[in-house]
Amino acid sequence: MGTLVISTLGALGASGTASGETTVSPTEPGSPPVVRDGTVDIKVDVAAMGYFRSTATSAINPVSAASYLANTTTCKGDNPAGTNNSARTIVTVTDPDGNTVLTQTSPARNIALGGFFTSPTNQPLNPQPAPGNANYLGDFPGSTYHGMKVSLDLDGRPAGVYTVTTTNRNMVKTGNNGPCVVGHPGATNTTLVTGDVVETDTFVYRPWQYKFTDVLGNGVIQANASPAEVSARIGNDATGVLSGKAKFYALDGSFALPSDPETCATDPDTCLPSAAKPCNPDLGCTPRLMITQYPTVITGGKVNRLQGIFDLQTKAFIANVAIDGHQRVLMSLGPNDAYYHDALATLSTKLAAKNIDLPALLATQVVLAGNKNTTTLSLLNGLQIDPTGTEGGVHLRSTGTVQAGVLLDIYANLRLTGGACVASSASSANGDRRYTPTEDSGYNVRTSDLLPSVPAAGPLGAIVGGPVFSIEGDFVSANAPLLNTASAVIGVDTADNEPHGYPVWVEPFVSSPTHVANPKRMDFLGTATWSASESPIGTTGCSTVDFMLGTGVAIFDNPVRVGFDELVDAATQPNPTVRSVITAVDSATNGAINDVTTNPVVADLLAQVVGALPLSTLP
Repeated sequence: MGTLVISTLGALGASGTASGETTVSPTEPGSPPVVRDGTVDIKVDVAAMGYFRSTATSAINPVSAASYLANTTTCKGDNPAGTNNSARTIVTVTDPDGNTVLTQTSPARNIALGGFFTSPTNQPLNPQPAPGNANYLGDFPGSTYHGMKVSLDLDGRPAGVYTVTTTNRNMVKTGNNGPCVVGHPGATNTTLVTGDVVETDTFVYRPWQYKFTDVLGNGVIQANASPAEVSARIGNDATGVLSGKAKFYALDGSFALPSDPETCATDPDTCLPSAAKPCNPDLGCTPRLMITQYPTVITGGKVNRLQGIFDLQTKAFIANVAIDGHQRVLMSLGPNDAYYHDALATLSTKLAAKNIDLPALLATQVVLAGNKNTTTLSLLNGLQIDPTGTEGGVHLRSTGTVQAGVLLDIYANLRLTGGACVASSASSANGDRRYTPTEDSGYNVRTSDLLPSVPAAGPLGAIVGGPVFSIEGDFVSANAPLLNTASAVIGVDTADNEPHGYPVWVEPFVSSPTHVANPKRMDFLGTATWSASESPIGTTGCSTVDFMLGTGVAIFDNPVRVGFDELVDAATQPNPTVRSVITAVDSATNGAINDVTTNPVVADLLAQVVGALPLSTLP
């Protein structure tokens, strides 16, 4: 099966050994070593040699190439029907079933005059000659070409342990007219040891059973079910072989990719079909689905992870991969990559120029309506449907949500490695108008010096009055946050699955209980009571605690990365001159408002309104 490629190795310097060493490559560490590639190279660094001794008690020395040219005191020939006395090395490979899959003999060398004018000298003849009485298949001492290499095609061959047997048949001639015998020098060079020198090596051929290629060509993930192991590559970065954290499931039926591979890997029940059952390939079960559970690990300050779900049958998959800090969401539509590859590649290029995340956009959900059934899927799932034979409607429903009204957001995170942070804090209660975090996650707060504050009216003044803030929250960290919650205390939320079937949550008057989100990103614009802080934990950690209760609009997990922070960027740059004028306007406005709200009738009415709001559970 396949084609064998035979060549010699480069010059290795002087060698007088009776036999060389055989190596197999490429391999992974193991006992025996593991071969993944479809081709394996078997190298012998020094082939068998010819020797000469004057008498039966004389020293046994290797014969130089020049002696073969002079045709004296040499053992030559590979002619079974004539002279067949050349030294030679024979490499034999047997498969796990004991079948011989390769037998190869070292090549005939150029021992004519021209062979001494090449570099290195005495290379193999090309083309190889027919068997003959004058051919020489062995090696030489000194600086010349040495050894041999055999490349074996393993594609399609059975996995398991392969045995490589290297037989070095050294030849010794005694006297100019004496016989050639199989042997080599012993512990002292006057002692003849007869017989072949045999070396046996083994390797395990364990090719990857499954290969998953990102539809945009950004990376490759390979896996085996038994033993359970996986390897990922992004560009030139590779994870190496990972083992021990993959789960397998049997499934008879269709499967739709989830929108969030991290959540799926952490809690498979959130994404597995109800018909999926645990499957142990080591016990003979044939799996359909694989979930990799290698969570975020930071090594040397660089993030590594491999969390995803894979359809072993269709090769559709989605995975969040990080290798030494190089992070990507890899995905494939399986057989439908052929239909959508070009369109997605073009779309990815155009979106990247506008700082839009294509994987997040493809996580947008769809409602697929057929003749009898309606199924909620992600937009990525919609692309899994064969476009050549599908009917029905597709309606977009974004996984990003919007809340408007009185909003509450709390975020707390504890990092215990990577070095202590510098203590910092800010709060609207202290009159702070801006805050920039030093950690990767938390609030980034800005406000405009160009706009007057919203008047603070009575008991609600703390959350419906004051400066207009742009608060950007990034809640993605290397470890799971201690707390990450966002809800509309009173207002509207566009999240799906409203309990009464309405297109939005109207909280708390119609939709109850209140929908609580756990976003990865937040863009808020409005008035707010807020605080943000970062505190060092010992010498290695940091605690982040952020709080906001405000009135306005928030976009969560926006797949199009143009939020309020980008829209108001210019207006939120500090401007001390304008700020002094606006402060005077604020003071005059608040004075007028206070005169009204301190009126006993107005104050009593506001107190009743506030008392009707579900704020008692707020911290």
